[in-house]
Amino acid sequence: MRINSVVVVAIVFQLLNPMVAGAAGAPNGFRDLAWGAAPDKKLKKNPVLATGDITVYRPRADKPLPLFKVPVAEEACSFSKGKFFSASAWLDGKENFEKIKAALIEKYSQPSETINNYDRFSVASERRNLWLWKWPESPAEIRLTYSEKYSRATVTYINPWLNVSDTTAASSAAK
Repeated sequence: MRINSVVVVAIVFQLLNPMVAGAAGAPNGFRDLAWGAAPDKKLKKNPVLATGDITVYRPRADKPLPLFKVPVAEEACSFSKGKFFSASAWLDGKENFEKIKAALIEKYSQPSETINNYDRFSVASERRNLWLWKWPESPAEIRLTYSEKYSRATVTYINPWLNVSDTTAASSAAK
């Protein structure tokens, strides 16, 4: 009888705690680019001016590869002092947003945090929801937003500890 009770408690715990129920650990980078790596030959430097010590690269291929089998419209990788710290993929349409959200939940479980009416740039007309995945053992985060106005989702993989550019000195010191 005691063994049955332990089994029932374990099953209930697994069902009620999605973070334990098979969720993948924190990402080690984006696609095959590891955190802290230098830009590889698959990337080309973005012609847009860099900010501080940040340089942005885009894939050399005309069309980015799908992410979790979801078509990607655009993609960019950011490097701080030559070290990879962030990548964003932009997906067009509400359907692709729903697909990528479901894929992220399937791989990483439910988001650690959901922020409704997220307003990153204080633009009242452009409020969005933010889904945020974090891991206690890692500085890595995955951020997902969707813009109704532009019908576009943004998935950002980021390791903020590796962003050591001059542009972040003041914000880091304020923490």
